[in-house]
Amino acid sequence: MRRFCFTYELAIRFSAPVSRHTFQFRFHPDSDARQQLWGLETVCQPATALPLIRDAFGNLCACGHVEALHEALALRVRGDAVIQNQPVRAECPEIYAMPSALTAAEGELAALADGLTGDPVDAAMRAAERVGARVRYCRGVTDDRTTAAQAWALGAGVCQDRAHLLLAVLRARRIPARYVAGLIPGEGETHAWVEVYDGRRFVGVDPTQMKLAGDTYLCVNRGRDSRDCAINRGVFAGAAAQSMSVFARMAPL
Repeated sequence: MRRFCFTYELAIRFSAPVSRHTFQFRFHPDSDARQQLWGLETVCQPATALPLIRDAFGNLCACGHVEALHEALALRVRGDAVIQNQPVRAECPEIYAMPSALTAAEGELAALADGLTGDPVDAAMRAAERVGARVRYCRGVTDDRTTAAQAWALGAGVCQDRAHLLLAVLRARRIPARYVAGLIPGEGETHAWVEVYDGRRFVGVDPTQMKLAGDTYLCVNRGRDSRDCAINRGVFAGAAAQSMSVFARMAPL
């Protein structure tokens, strides 16, 4: 069991003033059997109420609306967490065994699933090794629209792409698994890994660091793929381009 403090900051800047900005901020970690949260504080600038709702996957979402003209929006959440090295016991919806828009497998990618039998967690680790042998870690070559098949063809990507690839391979064998977005110790951006279902529990597997996701992994969102875990979604009135920057930090206490 480990204890951490964490901070996540999101800054959105507009090229011209906008108004009637309605948004959904999906970065509010929840407590469950493996992680307990307390002291959570969410702040928005411009100031607005941030009521919490749950999405279809059970993730907590803060919903906000800024009516007045503004050229920037800043959101910050901070808190403490105790994380245990304990898989999550849960029922598994059938949808997690089916390919999603970003995790469809075909051709060479589907062939990676050949011979993956036996224990689902062992199969996931073998699949992660196969993915890692082909797809090197490289920033800037993929984005949030990149599919697993495209990352495989490129032979490069980041943690999001490796998670999508692992999901594609597992789902090709009808092994249920889900995408996880969260934090690990350090500074930078969010991290992504996979939770594979062993028949009773979801067990975390990190295909980027090639290990099980233990008590240093703070889960924020879960879903079929990264689209279900998007940190920010919104609409606004105004003819403006937007840019976004993020900063995340998690440190032991």
